[in-house]
Amino acid sequence: MAPGTGTSADGGDDVRSRDLARLAGVSVRTLRHYHQIGVLPEPPRSANGYRSYAASDLIRVLRVRRLTDLGMPLSRIDPLMDIDAELALLDDDYARQIEHLRRRREAIRALRQRDTPVDTPAFAREYLAVVGGRRELPTPSVEIERDAALLLESILDPASISRLTALRQDEIERLADVSAALLDLDEDASREHLDTVVDALVSVLRQVTPLLLASRPTPDVARSFDVYVDDQLPPVQRETVRRAVRRLRD
Repeated sequence: MAPGTGTSADGGDDVRSRDLARLAGVSVRTLRHYHQIGVLPEPPRSANGYRSYAASDLIRVLRVRRLTDLGMPLSRIDPLMDIDAELALLDDDYARQIEHLRRRREAIRALRQRDTPVDTPAFAREYLAVVGGRRELPTPSVEIERDAALLLESILDPASISRLTALRQDEIERLADVSAALLDLDEDASREHLDTVVDALVSVLRQVTPLLLASRPTPDVARSFDVYVDDQLPPVQRETVRRAVRRLRD
């Protein structure tokens, strides 16, 4: 290359591209990408074969850069597009993202305030807080309930989870009463007490079973829940659950 000429082995294209890139605050590679995808039309070439960029090309690159800085994908940028409509769509998208992040922050705040394990499903937080407050229940029993809620979250569909999340406080207290009664059972429980717990479980299962059926769990998923119950509950509690299920099916 001759000193001071500004030309290069590719015929001077890089120099002109570099000038435009410098003014627009982008890279030469970005300019070439704009050409490839059609965001910036190829400029006409001068008599010596160099691309000849005009002021309008600089304005277009500045506009494209402004739109991409706002987050608009290059694939949506077109000279004929309705910019106001596109910006409205972009604004709506950001509003949804902000709302999504707001809900995440609320969930994190709730977990931190209550010192709740991070894997606790949102729909079960109030319920587990009530169960955890029962002095008669040891920590392992509360953990069993938490793990069961995590399994349920993987089984239930969004509509069923929303219904559980919307349970009233008195309904949550009722569920906690039944769970506490079941988890507190031992081999010394009387027949009458066992029957009372079975009756209470049947009532709860009548409330929960429609949610499970609506979610249409696969046989493997349903079986995994049954296996978990069998593995975690002591014999007297396991048999009590089975009696309630048989009663419900009869």
